[in-house]
Order: sequence, then structure tokens, then C-alpha cells
Amino acid sequence: MSLSDFSDSDLEIDPLDENFSAAAEHLQKIHEKLVSTDLLELYALYKQATCGRCNTLKPSVFNMQSRSKWCAWNDLAEMTSLEAKRLYIEKLKKADPDWQPKNITKRINASSTGWVVHSIPQQIEDLEHKEEHEKNVFDYIKEGNLAQLRKTLTPESMELLDEHGMGLIHWATDRNAVDILQHLIEAGVDVNFCDSDKQTALHYAASCGHIECIRILLDANADTSIKDVDGQSCRDVADCKEICELLKI
Repeated sequence: MSLSDFSDSDLEIDPLDENFSAAAEHLQKIHEKLVSTDLLELYALYKQATCGRCNTLKPSVFNMQSRSKWCAWNDLAEMTSLEAKRLYIEKLKKADPDWQPKNITKRINASSTGWVVHSIPQQIEDLEHKEEHEKNVFDYIKEGNLAQLRKTLTPESMELLDEHGMGLIHWATDRNAVDILQHLIEAGVDVNFCDSDKQTALHYAASCGHIECIRILLDANADTSIKDVDGQSCRDVADCKEICELLKI
């Protein structure tokens, strides 16, 4: 669906915003009929449309639903609000072909209840206040700076856990930084290195839906059978049929 699909009268009253709000309202009525993958995609598009790029800390591994929602939103990166609104309307139309966008002026109230509307905002770690000499190897991974990572990576740093209980390979996977992940593996990082919760990078990739990271890790002979402190393997935390199939080796 594109803006050309709307009538001239619709265009006069900002049809994209009107139909985006109508779509969000309609979702509240039908969300129980949709599959989880559709809901996850709609949630991410809604957050991108209304809040912009993901700006919250990643939820704990103990809250897998919130973690999956965070990953879906974070993966949209720099997508514009207008594009997110357009894709949200298009996605809902595919999920419910009987629904047709209408010119409705009622807006979604920020305090409305519903699965698609809310996520608890958390403060994101800001690296901009740090001087370059204050940054460490973890910081370079967080900001996607492969050039500086190459200069500062040491065998000792490959075995470190930071204050969040995460290793370098976990941060690279968490950020879906495939080039950094590949470099870490080539440099000798243990592909099965565990964080403080005994989760490997495969756990992170599976729970976030980072398929390319999964392929890189599997190519490096990552062990799919390793279980975390809760007794869950990477397959147990995966929330996508495609990923579950990929991990069946």
C-alpha cells in the first residue's frame, strides 16, 4: 500500500497519520487472533513510528518476551517514522484483509492499554560523553567501531565479562554486528564463551532473531546443546520457526 492508494479527500487531512491511528486501534480488537510473529513485527513498527530508533536498554534474559520485542524494535535501526507507519498499515492489512483504512480523526491516547502500545522506557547507555582515551574494547563493540577494536583487542580481553556479565562475543551478537562477530571469532574468541548466566552467543542470537549471527556462529562450530542457568538451550529461547529450524543440526 502506498499514499497513492488513498483518496484526495483523505490526503487533505493527513491520511497516513489517521490510518495509522485507526490501524493501531483495530489491532487492539484482533490481536488475540494474530500469530506471535505478526504481533512482534507490528509492535516494533509501532514503536519505531511513535518513538523513533530503539532507545532503551535490552531487557534481562529472564524476560524473554520483552527481550524479543526489544530486538524486533532495535533491528529497525534508522527507519523513518513515516516508513514505519506505512509498513504498519500495510502489515495490518495483510494480517486482516477484511480491514480497510478509514479516515478517522481519533488518535491513540498515549495511556491506552494494550500489548502493542506499551513498553517500559529505560535509560540507554550513552558513550558520547566519554573521551576517546576513556573507551575500552567493550565500548568499541557497542558503537560498532571495528577499526578501533582491531587495535585494542587482546587475548586477555577475549576472556573478560563486563559489569553486565557479558563478554565481547555477547555484545557483538546482541548488537547484530556481524563484521565484528566474524573478527572476534577469527581472532580466537571462544565461540562457546558463556556470560554470567551461562548463556552463549547462540542464546543471544536465537532470542534476538539475528539469523546472520546464528549462521556465523554455527559455521564456527558453536555448540547448540549448551544450557544456561535456567536449563535452556539456544533452541529453547528462540522465538521464530525459521531460527528453530536453523538450529536443528
